[in-house]
Amino acid sequence: MNKKITRPKKLRGTIIPPGDKSISHRALILNSIADQTATVKGILESEDIQSTINCLKQLGAEIDIHNDGSYRVKGRGMNGLKAADDDLDCGNSGTTIRLLMGLIANINGTVRLIGDDSLQSRPMERVYSLLNKMGANIFSEQSNGCAPIIIEGKQLTTDQTIEMTIASAQIKSALLLAGLSSKGTLNIIEPFKSRDHTERMLLAMGAKLNIHENKITINGDSSELQSVDIDVPSDISSAAPWIVAGILHPDAEIEIKNVCINHTRSGIIDIFLGMGARIEIMNKRMMGNEEVADLGIYSSSLSSTKVSNELIPRAIDEIPLIALGACFAKGKTNISNISELKVKESNRLANTIEIISQFGGEIYSHEDGLLINGLNSLHGAKLYCDSDHRMTMLAGIAALISEKESELMNIDSVNISYPNFWNDFEKLCVS
Repeated sequence: MNKKITRPKKLRGTIIPPGDKSISHRALILNSIADQTATVKGILESEDIQSTINCLKQLGAEIDIHNDGSYRVKGRGMNGLKAADDDLDCGNSGTTIRLLMGLIANINGTVRLIGDDSLQSRPMERVYSLLNKMGANIFSEQSNGCAPIIIEGKQLTTDQTIEMTIASAQIKSALLLAGLSSKGTLNIIEPFKSRDHTERMLLAMGAKLNIHENKITINGDSSELQSVDIDVPSDISSAAPWIVAGILHPDAEIEIKNVCINHTRSGIIDIFLGMGARIEIMNKRMMGNEEVADLGIYSSSLSSTKVSNELIPRAIDEIPLIALGACFAKGKTNISNISELKVKESNRLANTIEIISQFGGEIYSHEDGLLINGLNSLHGAKLYCDSDHRMTMLAGIAALISEKESELMNIDSVNISYPNFWNDFEKLCVS
């Protein structure tokens, strides 16, 4: 699908973004190894989540959807899942393949994990190398550190400490999943605290977990997890395009409802507040173990900033949109230590520069980061969007706040995480 976009006179309206992708994956996986039956509401209906559901079913999980859109997950117990006879196709989902490595490491039998071309080009060795330190036997079929991944599952026994060199919630979650059903005690130390949805959910399910600052201790071979009903809040990564659009458009008033503002995920809010953005955080409340709020977003004047290292893990998926915002800030904005963007669904570091540059932004790479010179305006562009959903949304918001017409081609990749993105896009535009 192609789309021509002209900046509207106003942005007005209320958006309820789809369910949080990270929480949706974890709610399905953890309840599949719990002891009873759980109902999960608000799950993100997307290609990535469907990949997780399909893989879990092949492993023996029982997952059904009700007429009201909620999901029923009947837990198989800590050791109830079985090795799949056929390949597990993880599609485009990095979360699926990385978390499944940890889940399957303790399951007797051999399992092969595959994905689409994009997924099979992304690095997986940094996940399975740490799992192998716990005694797992996981390797790349092509010996290139990428999928297809072969897991020769067996009972793990571990009493050790693993120090992670990067703050990654996916790697941490894979280790936690492997540690759950292993024998012994596992200590995980992060350089900076990454998103903690897995830990919150495990604690709610009764796991023997101890958390102190950036160190997590899990005692394996413990009692069964208790199934937990979960109401999934809206994804802050899916709220991010509207946050940036509202801040940058000259006449915007947008309300974004039910957004997960978990401290380990809300870096984008803190960064923009520090730059002078008008963001109102309203109706704070708890949904399960997650902090949730409604956000009011208004046209703002921004000042440049230097984003601190501590904020990067809390905003890694939103960095491209933050860089777009910096194009409208007074002065030069510096964002460092974001090499992780190179190994997402695409090289998002390079693609962010390419997309923003096509709209006339002054953005440059430096070492492992970005330097953005604020210009306070962008012009339109004509560009072809590749398969990375976040990059397509970045291009859409850049077009929405640019002064001249833009044309975007091949914009369907948003279906990976936000199938209704373009409908919500049009809903906000007031001519």
